[in-house]
Amino acid sequence: MLFDLIFPEESQMYEAECIIAAVFFDEEELKSLGYEENSFEMNPSFIEANEFEKAFLLWGSPLFLSDFFNKNEEFFKNEYWRGISEETFLKDVSDAIAGIKKELIDRMENNDFHSLVEPLDQSDDEKRLSESIRVKIKQGTIGGHHPFRFYAIEIEEKKCYLITGATIKIHKDMGKAPNTKIELKKLEYVLDSMFRNEVNTKDTFLDYING
Repeated sequence: MLFDLIFPEESQMYEAECIIAAVFFDEEELKSLGYEENSFEMNPSFIEANEFEKAFLLWGSPLFLSDFFNKNEEFFKNEYWRGISEETFLKDVSDAIAGIKKELIDRMENNDFHSLVEPLDQSDDEKRLSESIRVKIKQGTIGGHHPFRFYAIEIEEKKCYLITGATIKIHKDMGKAPNTKIELKKLEYVLDSMFRNEVNTKDTFLDYING
């Protein structure tokens, strides 16, 4: 597991109020986390990107979106999605992604990224003051929902975030859809690694990635 700095530039990372980085998983790690060898995420066009950039590459690919829709068609037929068509889904994703990236980058540059962050669940919220926690960032709109999700580890509140993945949420319950189940595994994998390496502040994270 490697890490890419998203914000700020490397020369400013020790002076910045808040650091945002993203995980880079290798092929074996992705397989162990549940990705099939023939999945788009394992394709050479995407596998070399960190998890922040990979999200926009995948969401910008009509082939990936069509495959994603058809693999999860049963979810798109249910009440939550109101039977959205593949054509509408692809159009709404395409219309949303540029605005999502701009919003995230603007928040980083304005030192306001933390305002987008929510604890993944109540247990994370309760631990927030004492340890690193799992968090989510909701973005974009499709059919009245805000289904675009970035998942991250909040290593230190308002000071350090490590993005572990992203997806389009297709079920209200994270544990009931295959794509969000994998995102949960990725979160837990990275959180465990940070714990084992005693990374729990912005400074210890910077020391870890530059050590």
